[in-house]
Amino acid sequence: MTSTALTYSEDQAAAHDKVAEMLRSAGIDLDDSLLMPPAGGPDQVMAVTGKAGSGKTLLLAELYRALEAAGVDIVSGDYESRKKREKRTLAILAPTNKAASVLRLRGVPATTIHRILYTPVYHPEYERIAEWLTGNGEKPDIEGLSEVALDRAAAFFANIGFVDESSMLDDKQFEDLKEIFPTLLLFGDPAQLAPVGQSGTMVFEKLPEKRVLNLNRIHRQEADNPILDIAHALADPQLEFHDFERMIEDAARKD
Repeated sequence: MTSTALTYSEDQAAAHDKVAEMLRSAGIDLDDSLLMPPAGGPDQVMAVTGKAGSGKTLLLAELYRALEAAGVDIVSGDYESRKKREKRTLAILAPTNKAASVLRLRGVPATTIHRILYTPVYHPEYERIAEWLTGNGEKPDIEGLSEVALDRAAAFFANIGFVDESSMLDDKQFEDLKEIFPTLLLFGDPAQLAPVGQSGTMVFEKLPEKRVLNLNRIHRQEADNPILDIAHALADPQLEFHDFERMIEDAARKD
């Protein structure tokens, strides 16, 4: 049985290329499936946004498969890194278990933000753990925190994080994620409601414009659907009324 090659839409392809460029600076070449030394530049955050059906989850899943093919370890809340400390890792996170389960049903091994982010990061001895993680101290010997748990914390430090349903993130979670993952990719729907206390603003809306990649095309149930073509055209601010009328006439002739 042969698999059908995926064909990206124009906006998906553009988003993929921008993400691939960000990952190259983190030492991951998706084009040649190679791992290289990181460039050592500043931390990077990017967002892929779009309404329901625009292909965000499909893009996330394809990027996950490409990273895995390149040799990146895909980790979960149960991950133990003792035998793989030199490997690059990717954590795929969602704000809720329900959102994570949607990804898992698509074959993407996602876990919750809370499970990764706050265990054991907020241990009472976190300052000593943080100094070790950043290379400013010796590996601590902390009562009640096992060797495996410390290795697990190290595995998630200085690696890559994908966050689905990021419209649900609050500022505190976002800042904590940036501390753990120097390369962070958010996937979110700007049409959703912002979290309570966020003044109607989602975290990815605060990123520089060039760091936000918007998917405009709705793919779900779009095959041979002239209504969706017309709806997409209406979102174009450059569309003139007479051009819109011509689109309606052309669609009617083809129907």
